[in-house]
Amino acid sequence: LNANGIEFLTITTPWLSHARDICKDKHFDQVWLEIVHTNLDDYWLQWISELAPIGIGFIGESLEYTPEEYSFLGHLRGRRQEVENRLKYITHVVACDEKDAERINGYGLIPAMWWPQAVPERFINPDITSVNNQYAVFGGALYGDRANWLRHPELKDILFYLKLPEGLVTYALFDTLHFTSSVVLNSGFAANDTLLCYYLNFLRSIRRKSFIKWLEGLQSGCAVVNLPHPVKTYAGRVVEGIAAGRPIISWEIPDRPQNKNLFEDGKEILLYPKNNPSALADCIKRILSDPDLGKRLVTNAQRKLKHFHTAEKRVSQILDWAIDEKMPVYF
Repeated sequence: LNANGIEFLTITTPWLSHARDICKDKHFDQVWLEIVHTNLDDYWLQWISELAPIGIGFIGESLEYTPEEYSFLGHLRGRRQEVENRLKYITHVVACDEKDAERINGYGLIPAMWWPQAVPERFINPDITSVNNQYAVFGGALYGDRANWLRHPELKDILFYLKLPEGLVTYALFDTLHFTSSVVLNSGFAANDTLLCYYLNFLRSIRRKSFIKWLEGLQSGCAVVNLPHPVKTYAGRVVEGIAAGRPIISWEIPDRPQNKNLFEDGKEILLYPKNNPSALADCIKRILSDPDLGKRLVTNAQRKLKHFHTAEKRVSQILDWAIDEKMPVYF
């Protein structure tokens, strides 16, 4: 938002109970709100809807899943209904799953925009160097069948789980910041702009340092692997791995043609079928045996990333769409 010349106010979850005081006497043109994981009730959502003429709800998860996915993520069965019940409090939707955006547009009630992942431009590393490590890395939660992929006979020696060092100072700082904030806010101390600004500056510093550590971890392998996941769009690790200067190997997300068009298979990314560990192993071996292939993939993908998928560009596209109905171009 800063890069787009927008003056904004951020309120995180621990501060929501003080949002009325913080927003008092302030004027807003837009409100951006995460509407999947929020636990706000109708009372709060109604108040938020009255803050600005434009309210954009961000849907950072898919709203529909396969029977297989529901078998290990049963708590998601009611997600679509819960999220769609919140649509009456907003004027626009930004959805990470192209099918959700398509369906919501089909209702004809509010407009929806598809929102692929992006990365801040300053974190794109142009220094594309090969590593001696003879393995690719995966970073992410080990739910569902993912652990079995890592133990698969054809993958166990060439696909490693990326686990950042325990006890990172940034983790302790994050916990300390929020413990201190909780004590202060629950003590009857009146929340104000100065206190919020101090908190946000500290939080952003912690998040920035953690993100840099994450990118450095992604650089430890010959490639970054995107294992199958319930969200039907590329996970953040795809664009983050490209930014880190590593080739990406991802499962091919079915029935999402726009997502597939984001990066060209064989030129900017390598794709493998969802239930085929052997195909993933073949992709990793291709990069291990041909370092020049990895460099070409990264060079081409970073070119696409800089042109279409920076966070600065994505924010600009959301603003243009919400204000002027200008549809974004992603490829």
